[in-house]
Amino acid sequence: MLTRRHVLGGFGAGLATAAWPGGMLVRADENSVTITSLGGKWEQSIREDFIPLFKQRTGAEVKVVLGAPTQWTAQIEALPGKPPLDAVDNSETLAIALIDKGLVSKLSVDKVPNLADIPLGFRQPFDDFGASYQYSTSGIFFNADKIKSAPKSWAEFFERAGKGEFGRSITLPDIGYAWGPFFIWHYAVAMGGSMDNLDPAFDALRKIKPYMVKFWGTALEVERMIMSKEVDIGVLWDGRVTAMMSGGAKFLDFKRLAPHSLVTLSPAQVVKGGNERLAYEWVNTLLDPEPQLKYFKRINFAPTNSKVQIPDELKANIMPLSEGITPDYRELIRATPKMVERWNSEIRG
Repeated sequence: MLTRRHVLGGFGAGLATAAWPGGMLVRADENSVTITSLGGKWEQSIREDFIPLFKQRTGAEVKVVLGAPTQWTAQIEALPGKPPLDAVDNSETLAIALIDKGLVSKLSVDKVPNLADIPLGFRQPFDDFGASYQYSTSGIFFNADKIKSAPKSWAEFFERAGKGEFGRSITLPDIGYAWGPFFIWHYAVAMGGSMDNLDPAFDALRKIKPYMVKFWGTALEVERMIMSKEVDIGVLWDGRVTAMMSGGAKFLDFKRLAPHSLVTLSPAQVVKGGNERLAYEWVNTLLDPEPQLKYFKRINFAPTNSKVQIPDELKANIMPLSEGITPDYRELIRATPKMVERWNSEIRG
């Protein structure tokens, strides 16, 4: 699935010592943990909502590596046994890839107590070699000042867009986005296809291509296009759009389309060979109900800890999981190379 691989330079090992709560002396580098975060509000939430609780409980320092799951996974794979990251916030298929290569450690309630309050649906797909601390669902954003009648289904969206009804004002995820293949599969299934029959998705993408402003590669990129009104309609996650709406984008609206929305998870993983002791503590912090609620209020991606009490005014932002759909992750990994080939020849070319 990786089209680019970046190798992070090794971190120098400090020789100084620092006190760990309880009086034991440890090396300075052993009293810090290196974790990952997306940019923008994600980084802000990690630094302001999660890190203070982690430091309060452990006394340890946190090094934040910004980037994306493809980059982080490549870094871990490039240095097995000596990883530059201790914990990683991953995509589902890249999490499975690290599991299959034996590069991450299994979570357990004794090491990650908050795991006990995470429903199996957020753990079982990864056999506890990862657990999702949040989830989001797909739909379309649209400029409600210009688009008065929003599509009701994925088929209607692609049909109207492919006929030029929305003009050249559309943006969709690129294949290089970590969840790009997920979207292609979802388009296909929503319009009668399957993992082995992606024709409905590629047929629709070819028709829509003349009206595309750009296939976006990062969520920050599409947010910029939305706020500058460079695009009027496109595909994005619910939390991203509702956060912009609550932040003052009065022209913006969001709609989940029939027959279902794509559900995405963000499995947090402990990297084997890193500072696993503190990495388990970090994952436990990500799964804690207190910062999860702060995260949800800031970003609108739904929390997974069953003890989180959602405020009444925000409950409508959370889609019941029964209305969502997820692919078989290993089947998606198998199908991705052919997706990339088709994309490069039919869409990018």
